[in-house]
Amino acid sequence: MTIEEAFGAVIRRLRKERDLSQDELSTISSLDRAFISKLECGKQQPTLVTMLELASALSVSVTRMLAETELLLSYNKVKIYKNDLLFKTFEKQWTQAGVKFMNHNSGKSCKETILIVDDEVFLRQFLADLLESEGYNVILAEDGLDAVAKYADNPDHIDLILMDVMMPRKDGVTANKDITALDPHAKILMMSGYNAFNLGDIEKLNFIEKPMFPDMLLANIRNLLDSSNELSLSAE
Repeated sequence: MTIEEAFGAVIRRLRKERDLSQDELSTISSLDRAFISKLECGKQQPTLVTMLELASALSVSVTRMLAETELLLSYNKVKIYKNDLLFKTFEKQWTQAGVKFMNHNSGKSCKETILIVDDEVFLRQFLADLLESEGYNVILAEDGLDAVAKYADNPDHIDLILMDVMMPRKDGVTANKDITALDPHAKILMMSGYNAFNLGDIEKLNFIEKPMFPDMLLANIRNLLDSSNELSLSAE
């Protein structure tokens, strides 16, 4: 999947979510209908002006459109070490998820602080936006090395760590062990497109498998925070 194809899929989903035809979106955005059709098919590269016009017409921010595009691209990587059918199943579910995918809000207000560790900027920001919409306080780390340093500086203020596995400088498995050495009671939820069996000998592993939807992620986070004992969590 190319960036153009991912962006086109996002625009197509947002348009259908708002029950707009291509003609209607063309009228609202002042963009040519043929241009929109090519864009949605992944055959047209969007310009900044195009993104601004579409964001206004679809009532979303450019940042949000790009975050969803990056998220879709990230999950597309799953097929590299799994299979294409898995991603196509996820893509279908993602398309059908509609507004719930980017606009989840349970109405709850959580107060804990979560350290998000992921080297992909847009995915990291998407997770931050999701958790902050639930009321969580968020600290961001760009990789395992950054995560260990930030946990060492805030051991009494971080209630849970949400950490990717594959990262530069220091991977999630190594960072998990380093943080656990600092605090054996640290609650860490690992996330990866890899199967949990490929994550080595992490003691008391808490794991959620990508791709996952917001409801699944939030439920795993809540269960781990509310549990007095470490739980072995897995994606459904």
